[in-house]
Amino acid sequence: MPELPELRLMSDYINHSCKDKEIKKCYHVGKGNDYIESDIDGNFKIGSTSYGKELRINFKDTYFSVFMGMSGNWSYLPTKDVKSVKFTRLRFDTTDDMSLVLYGGYLGPKYKLGGFKTTNRGYDPTIDFDKFKEKIYSDINRIKSFQKPIYETLLDQRYFNGIGNYLRSEILYRIDDTPFKKGKDYIEDNPIVLELCKSVCEESYNLGGGQFKDWKNPFGKDKEKFNNWIQCYGKGSKIKDSNNRTFWFDSKTNHADVLSFSNNE
Repeated sequence: MPELPELRLMSDYINHSCKDKEIKKCYHVGKGNDYIESDIDGNFKIGSTSYGKELRINFKDTYFSVFMGMSGNWSYLPTKDVKSVKFTRLRFDTTDDMSLVLYGGYLGPKYKLGGFKTTNRGYDPTIDFDKFKEKIYSDINRIKSFQKPIYETLLDQRYFNGIGNYLRSEILYRIDDTPFKKGKDYIEDNPIVLELCKSVCEESYNLGGGQFKDWKNPFGKDKEKFNNWIQCYGKGSKIKDSNNRTFWFDSKTNHADVLSFSNNE
């Protein structure tokens, strides 16, 4: 579930927790929470960066790329309490007996030293907005993804890095047009949708992110303001997209558009 705002919040949490901390040991975690000490030499500092739906743990002259999956998160706690965290995947112990732990259950996080070979994500709309737009407009007439309905186009991480299920609903809800229009036509008719990819992500981040199901803000921030901000996700009409994910949309949308699109697929 974690999307762009949640990735940035987790990165902030890591940087806040581990500022000026020295790591003495790093552990990979196997089945049954068995800790396997890595061959990474200790006595180093770590930091984190996020970009769209990508998160990195930077240290020495390399990094871990972390894919957060549907339930990944981080916790910083006394080393003596690490066994209380279920589904631990990665652990860093500090010299003052604290631990930074990556955890997550079903469809949880994955990580790899130096990064994943197959990452093909686009620009982060909150960091590289001009490049984000330029890439979309350069490919809008030739990539099949833009021939799909806009609510599916927005999940193409090659162009909309960090936009996920709840963000697409909130973005499209703010535009008075059917979300069943082809992505190319929708963007050309409503270029503000690209602006909203930036602003809606920033609004969610400033409110502490979407605390749905298994994901909680690692800072422990209250979710009431975020819940009051949500206008469509979990509240409007819904259908299943081609990947069997639930898409929530404005209940005022003409349902004939849904039938028309379905019949023409």
